[in-house]
Amino acid sequence: MNRILAWAAPLTVAGLILSGCSSDNASSSETSASETGSAAETTSAAPAVDPAVLDKAAADYKAYAQSNIDELQRVVKVFTDAVRAGDLQAAQDAYAPSRMPWERIEPIAGLVEEIDGKIDARVDDFAGVDDPAFTGWHRLEYLLFAQNTTEGGAPFADQLDKDVADLKAQFPSVEVKPIDVSNGAAELIEEVSEGKITGEEDRYAKTDLWDFDANLQGARDAVGKLDPALVQADPALLGRISAGLNSVFETMAPLRRGDGWVLFCTENDPYPSPRCPEVTVTPDVIDKLKAELAGLSENLSQVSGVLKLQ
Repeated sequence: MNRILAWAAPLTVAGLILSGCSSDNASSSETSASETGSAAETTSAAPAVDPAVLDKAAADYKAYAQSNIDELQRVVKVFTDAVRAGDLQAAQDAYAPSRMPWERIEPIAGLVEEIDGKIDARVDDFAGVDDPAFTGWHRLEYLLFAQNTTEGGAPFADQLDKDVADLKAQFPSVEVKPIDVSNGAAELIEEVSEGKITGEEDRYAKTDLWDFDANLQGARDAVGKLDPALVQADPALLGRISAGLNSVFETMAPLRRGDGWVLFCTENDPYPSPRCPEVTVTPDVIDKLKAELAGLSENLSQVSGVLKLQ
């Protein structure tokens, strides 16, 4: 997916959603996170949703995930080829873009057994950086950004290619249910809200904002597949989710740099790095993002209940 086009999409989607709702629903899309409890009161009275609509949402989302896996294999090879070629700058430049298709669909891709641990586990899950079981992006991230070398990276690049190929081969047999779509959207935002906002994910590269962007895109696109069902069941909730997504995108917009982002360098960084000679994401921006993400996470957590998914 072209990241510049993806950036513009949330505003367009929001306009379509809100124009299809009543004026009361449009107004409710601006409800603050503290007022979201009202949606829970309407859940029990929500109209039944056509099961065919939900089944189509799941099928469409599986196709979306498959297309991202196809893209993933392509962009990861750009990254791993640079590592194998010993081109440090090219490998560093390709690292963050190579992760974006995965970050859009991580909860669904994670339905493939053990794949998340192989390609996206952080060092905290292992005995240390030299643990042979520590593979995937973050093992290469440590090598490229903490040690500033590609030396020794080829075996990890080969393994990452193999694991992504395994994901592509196994994913067609994965059953994607409607609840996987709604829960996946909620998990993507919860992950940003409770984990990535600390800078723990890309602690060596400081490219966390690329991951944030992809997680938001993935949540937006998952909810998009459920739009017809939510229009039937609770258009006001859909409006609040759309407004919440747009708010986060807008807060992040000043951090854009060309096709990418500023490095995620924060005040009192728990993961200090020489790549961060100065603060690029100020405390007020962090606080605003935390509040917006919390409200969005709360609204997304209601989708499965509103649609009566199990």
